Amino acid sequence: MSVKRFRLTPSMRTQIIASIRSGGYPHVAAASWGMPRPAFDDWWSRGVAQDAREPYLSFVKDIVEAQAQARLRAEMAVFEAEPKIWLIHGPGREAPDNPGWSVSVKPTEASIEGRNALLDPELMQLFRTLMDVLDPYPEARDKVAQALIGVGAEPPDDV
Repeated sequence: MSVKRFRLTPSMRTQIIASIRSGGYPHVAAASWGMPRPAFDDWWSRGVAQDAREPYLSFVKDIVEAQAQARLRAEMAVFEAEPKIWLIHGPGREAPDNPGWSVSVKPTEASIEGRNALLDPELMQLFRTLMDVLDPYPEARDKVAQALIGVGAEPPDDV
């Protein structure tokens, strides 16, 4: 079937737009109602062109409108079922110029003093990685292990 000879019937167009409005991707909705992907791409290109004409122009307009309606339905469903998720991810989310409800306040540490950085799991993983890298160099590995012990860090178990 040639792209140039493809004819979109009114009933097929109605079904495609309804499928998109129901949440389908445009090219999938079109294919499911008999419009091949190359034909859909051709119609879309013609409809978004600077000098777009009918019936392509209104077809693209209807697709964009149907996608917006599907998205709005999804957003409304999330708002109804999971308002917290809507607040975090939806239009109610926090932005620099729009204080919102979305960001949880993180507790601040009362004091950095008295905190043992050597108990940090990420730092301990760094030490393990360093020791693994030094495996081919046993003398250097031993010196690093002794240095870690000297500052109060326990070397990885396999030292």
